Amino acid sequence: MKYRNVITPIVLLLSLNINAQTVTLEMCKDSAIQNNINIKNKQLSLEASQEVKKNAFTNYFPQIDAGAVAVKLNKSLVEAELPEMNLPVYDGNPANLAAPTQFTYFPGMGLELLDYVNAGYLTAVQPLYVGGRIRNGNKLASLGVEFSQHQLNLTQDEVLVATEFYYWTILALEEKKKTLEGYEKLLNSLKNDVSVAYEAGLIQKSDLLKIQLELNNINANKLKLNNGIDLLKMTLAQHIGITYSGNLQIADTAILVHDPVETFWSPEEALLKRDEYQMLNKAIDAEILQKKMAMGEYLPTVAVGVAGLYLDVSEPDGGMMSFNNTNSMVFAKVSVPISGWWGGSHKIKEHKLKVNIAQNNLEEKTELLKLQMDKAYKDVIESYMQIQVAESSVEQALEHLSVVKNSFDAGVVSTSDLLEAQAMYQQTKDALIDSKTAYKIKYAEYLKVTGRLL
Repeated sequence: MKYRNVITPIVLLLSLNINAQTVTLEMCKDSAIQNNINIKNKQLSLEASQEVKKNAFTNYFPQIDAGAVAVKLNKSLVEAELPEMNLPVYDGNPANLAAPTQFTYFPGMGLELLDYVNAGYLTAVQPLYVGGRIRNGNKLASLGVEFSQHQLNLTQDEVLVATEFYYWTILALEEKKKTLEGYEKLLNSLKNDVSVAYEAGLIQKSDLLKIQLELNNINANKLKLNNGIDLLKMTLAQHIGITYSGNLQIADTAILVHDPVETFWSPEEALLKRDEYQMLNKAIDAEILQKKMAMGEYLPTVAVGVAGLYLDVSEPDGGMMSFNNTNSMVFAKVSVPISGWWGGSHKIKEHKLKVNIAQNNLEEKTELLKLQMDKAYKDVIESYMQIQVAESSVEQALEHLSVVKNSFDAGVVSTSDLLEAQAMYQQTKDALIDSKTAYKIKYAEYLKVTGRLL
């Protein structure tokens, strides 16, 4: 089972509700694991599968059943009229039984029997053999728990990658905002110098207007950046399950990167850590168990049990047929589903084919998982190399800006040339920030596909 060393919810909430509301990446990840709705739902699914497993275990124990019935008839079940007659009298001499000489008069009567019945029963049946279905059913339930755990792990991975995306993107926009403010400061300084030169009649007004237009563009871009940062902070707060108070701050002040070569992990080794790979193997096990369950339906079943019975029968006015009785019995049962063998053979073949399908899926998707890991590592390496290119571009743009600035001060180049050089420097710095952000996100994805994010 994957897990993180998470901050307890109370401590985390206290740390996130201070006035500054400054969060680190680890705090965001811990909060996401604790509070994200998708993770909570997967956790509930895991708990549900654990209950299914507990329920399957109860099938090992006797099945106890109890019941009672009470019947009241609107008329007696047995109704008869006995006619009047002379009944022979036994005088004590067995020789006179065949030819009695004395009689007594019977005036006749009506009979009403059995108008009320009470019955209760209690049975306990212990299955001894049911074709392995109880044992295999418990194994299937255990597999269900393992599947739910793997699904929870995958959801946690996805949530953590998304958390890193929001976190580093916010920091990237914050960095771009700082760069833009630095550019604005330079333009304001340049504007002051150009204004003095314009007042002295050394340059045309168009040069001053060009600077003002560039400042207007900066103000528009700052507005977009501020809106984007606010929206991303609100999204991050919702994603990690905290209340956004408008003053959420990212603790990191720079996007630091390192050479990814040292984090390389061979796909063959990393494959064993992938939840998807383990789920593919367990899918085969599940289909094999389903086949065994199907075979068990057409095997003999053996059970033993005990039963107790209570019977209370009454007739009107408590006549001579009223009685109550208690009884018990022990029994054994053997059942053979003969008529289902023909259709059952096709059902078993169906499950054999499904086992083959699961094995083919494992073979195909194992290769796809390896390709995914290879691609993710190549993406990380590419992102790292792009950072080096971007850093070189920043250095060259800065050198170019310095040369143009000196030429401008010497009156060799125009204001447009200086503005163009400054804009180029601004663009290269933004490109460097984008490259570092992409690297952080690609790196988190690489850790995810090699089973090391949690």
